[in-house]
Amino acid sequence: MIPLFKTHFSIGKSILRLSDVQRISTEEKINDIYIVEDCMTGFPESFRTFKDKLRFGLRFSIYNEDYSEESESKMIAFANGDAGAKELYTLYTESFNKKNTRPWEHTKNLQYVVPFYDSFLHKNLTTFSNCVVDLPSDIPFLVEQNNLPFDSLIHDKILSYCENYSNEVVDVKSIYYENREDVLAFQTYKLICNRRIGRTYNLSNPGLDHFGSNEFCIESWKNY
Repeated sequence: MIPLFKTHFSIGKSILRLSDVQRISTEEKINDIYIVEDCMTGFPESFRTFKDKLRFGLRFSIYNEDYSEESESKMIAFANGDAGAKELYTLYTESFNKKNTRPWEHTKNLQYVVPFYDSFLHKNLTTFSNCVVDLPSDIPFLVEQNNLPFDSLIHDKILSYCENYSNEVVDVKSIYYENREDVLAFQTYKLICNRRIGRTYNLSNPGLDHFGSNEFCIESWKNY
């Protein structure tokens, strides 16, 4: 099972710093450091810290051919070498001005994967969306188990899809904090970063999709 770290560079998404990831990876003897962020801000420091051990991924949005907001779902692209890093920066900057539909047709040095949460399968299953993705069979799907109520439903949906279309399945664990006891600090941080006008959230009613679990941590990963 591959740990997928996210750091404070993805604002409101993690309480880990790169120094935490560096310490944890050393203690747990993790050789390849997979970091998935929602922006490219942390890439330079991540590369300086981990150098050739770094596997940096960008989480971004893709859409149906009609570019409708309702069809938005998430993908992850990992950079392969220097050329991949340049393509990843281009993908990131272009996403501010255009909506991606099939970015893999225009890049050569990126490895695309389908995340477990917020993918087109997840959205179609849980929100009755109609996300249509023309996905090549060489793009793997990531699967997780974080004790959320719909995890098993998404897992079964992914396995069924991959059986029909011959996509690979990879076991991963998203890491946003170090230990299970850190979940309260993590939720507090998310509440501070995700305040919305006209809505009141607290720890009794956090309104945090996908985060009603204390399993997004390296302590949980070690149990596997």
